[in-house]
Amino acid sequence: MAKPQVLVIEDQKATAELIVDVLQESGYEVKVADNLEKGRASLGRGLPDILILDRNLPDGDGLTLCQELRQAERSKTLPLLILTAKKSVDDRVSGLKGGADDYLAKPFNTEELLARVEALLRRAGRADEPASDSAGEIRLERESRKAFLKNKEVPLSGKEFDLLWELISRKNRVLTRDYLLQHVWGYEGGLDLTTKVVDVTLSHLREKLGGAADMIVAVRGFGYRLDAK
Repeated sequence: MAKPQVLVIEDQKATAELIVDVLQESGYEVKVADNLEKGRASLGRGLPDILILDRNLPDGDGLTLCQELRQAERSKTLPLLILTAKKSVDDRVSGLKGGADDYLAKPFNTEELLARVEALLRRAGRADEPASDSAGEIRLERESRKAFLKNKEVPLSGKEFDLLWELISRKNRVLTRDYLLQHVWGYEGGLDLTTKVVDVTLSHLREKLGGAADMIVAVRGFGYRLDAK
């Protein structure tokens, strides 16, 4: 199977190298452009499977390119993740309204970056979703939406299953509350939400999974991670 192709348009060398290293280690083919002009040239030669685009570039705002891509027929559905040092809610919302599929503020957690790239590819149908996944004594079946603990079915609500699927399918990676709110509950990214729905749902999961739920750990200041060998 061909490696998913990623184009990164980022002018900060250290950030670009970090992204390249992380993505290549996870099996992606990565190209880098350090300004909009080079990025447009690369896109003109062929579209990647996903674009990671910095907003603050030497020759303009990456959001301009984002809007151009959304207006063109060939690239209007291209998965696009915006990176930026801007952290205000208004900046995040403007990026999403400008056509970005997702938004990640710098400095970012590399595991979160990987999770968001995978989610965008999956949403666009450019990544294969496994039929089942497991961690320790827990096994999930995606099509039937059934969960098993020691081969005995555990009744989960829809959101409990979705939350556990995200944690297991991205095991050993930290998933922020913002990520989980977007990909499990469908909230718009980057908003300052005070909802405790993640914590409440996770509490219900722990009750149903018993000791097996000890694999799910809270990472202070970031979110949650499911630790599994």
